[in-house]
Amino acid sequence: MATSPNPPRPPEPPPPPRSSSPIIAIALLVLALIVVVGGLMIYTGINILSRSVKVQVDKSGGRKNEVSIKTPLGSLEVHKDVDVERIGLPLYPGATRFHDEGSATVSINIAGEQNVRVLVAKFETADPIDKVRDYYHAQLGSQVTRYAEKDQEGKTVFEIKRNDQEKVVALKNVGDRTHIDLVRVVHGRDEGN
Repeated sequence: MATSPNPPRPPEPPPPPRSSSPIIAIALLVLALIVVVGGLMIYTGINILSRSVKVQVDKSGGRKNEVSIKTPLGSLEVHKDVDVERIGLPLYPGATRFHDEGSATVSINIAGEQNVRVLVAKFETADPIDKVRDYYHAQLGSQVTRYAEKDQEGKTVFEIKRNDQEKVVALKNVGDRTHIDLVRVVHGRDEGN
């Protein structure tokens, strides 16, 4: 009895190729290291900033609110009270302070940059706008660098620009009253006035 010959075996599949270079593993490890170090740097930066930023709100005097924010990069201060004499513009005789949350002194100081201070005071009078306008024409005279009888908001505007500061008187007729806005913007160091 003859036995049937063994059928030929199929060839074995070739073994999977082996990565002879660990480049992919090294690249992934470096990427993971960059992400971890970056995360630590961001965490440290936020931690340092949160400790060096000071925010102070003072509500001591009823309507008088003062806000002060100080950072290593600069500061921002907002004061409700405005000393009209510091604005450097004449106040219309008989005008009364208009308390509409619009008067304030704002100081912005940026380290190594020019500082900006904005002073705004609002007043009103029962006198007609023509009389108030004539008063400011007489008081400001040749100092005015730009005059607008009516701007886009319907205000009569006197502007004085000199060196690093601007002063503005804006008049608007509201009902039977005249609103007077006095504004001073100072760039750079504000020396006293």
